[in-house]
Amino acid sequence: MWTKRLHHTRRPTPCTARALRAVLVSMLALAAVGVETAKAQMASRTPESYLRVESTVEPSKSGRQRITGYVYNERDLRAANVQLLVEALDASGQVVGSTPAWVYGEVPPRNRSYFEVPLSLSGSSYRVTVRSVDWRGYGAGGG
Repeated sequence: MWTKRLHHTRRPTPCTARALRAVLVSMLALAAVGVETAKAQMASRTPESYLRVESTVEPSKSGRQRITGYVYNERDLRAANVQLLVEALDASGQVVGSTPAWVYGEVPPRNRSYFEVPLSLSGSSYRVTVRSVDWRGYGAGGG
C-alpha cells in the first residue's frame, strides 16, 4: 500500500534570507554596471568614426596648393554625402581657418573614395576630418 509522505519545506531562517537578498542585490548591481559600461562603449563610436581620412598637400597644375586624399569606409554600408572639414593650423597647432569640402560620389562599403580641395587657407599644417555622412544600405527602395 502506498502512503503519501508529505515533505515539509523549511522556511529560510532570517540569516539565510538576508544572505540570499544580499547576493541578489550584488548580482543586480554588477549586471547594471556591466550594462552601463556596454552602453558607454557602444555610444562612444560616432557614425563619422567609421570613416578614415588620409591626405597630403601638393601643388596643383595652376601652382596653388591643394589637399588630396582618400576617405576609407570601414562599414558594410555606403557612405553618401560625406562632408569634410579642412582646417589650417599654425605652428602651435591652433586652428587659423577652416573650409568645408565634399568627397566625390559615395564611398563604397569597405572601400575608399578620392577627394581634392584647393587651398585658399594658409597654415603651417592642415587637418582633414569627417564632418558628416549619410549611411545608405542596399535594397529594392534604391537607398
